[in-house]
Amino acid sequence: MQGKNDKEAEEKLERFHSQKLGWIEFRPEQVIEFVEGLLGFPELRRYVLVDHRKGVFMWLQSLEDPSLAFLVVDPWVFFPDYSPEIPDEDVEALELREPYNFSLFCLVTVPSDPKRMTVNLRGPVVVNLNNRKAKQVVVTQPEYPIRQPVFPEKDQEGGEAANTAPGGTGGRQGQ
Repeated sequence: MQGKNDKEAEEKLERFHSQKLGWIEFRPEQVIEFVEGLLGFPELRRYVLVDHRKGVFMWLQSLEDPSLAFLVVDPWVFFPDYSPEIPDEDVEALELREPYNFSLFCLVTVPSDPKRMTVNLRGPVVVNLNNRKAKQVVVTQPEYPIRQPVFPEKDQEGGEAANTAPGGTGGRQGQ
């Protein structure tokens, strides 16, 4: 027999069928509302983050298009020196009032050879944790590419190259 708290928790869950992930359950307060759609998807504004089965990745699942889910990651997992400058107009659009009151993640591209996976450090997604507003921002710092390899490539001597985002100064801004 379910207790009253269990039943209340179940009633607050919403369900959505994702073509990639199957049925997912989430609470309404987990919904992320983009002030502008993701680049290339301006009409899609409502998303939810879903944990990946294993590891550090998550899915950013559109709640308006069941076929659309993006693989995302906390960039500091792979690039600890990543330090993007969020443009003032984006801070304003997101209504960020407290300096450390947001989360940031980056879109991941996985080609047929997963060892060649890349992260978009030029266009991170910023989420205001108070109001759940989000925006994909464009970082103008030239050292952050759109396709930064996640795994280091072998250098010409057969050793491994360092896996850091170019030009990083360290620190987590906004975390």
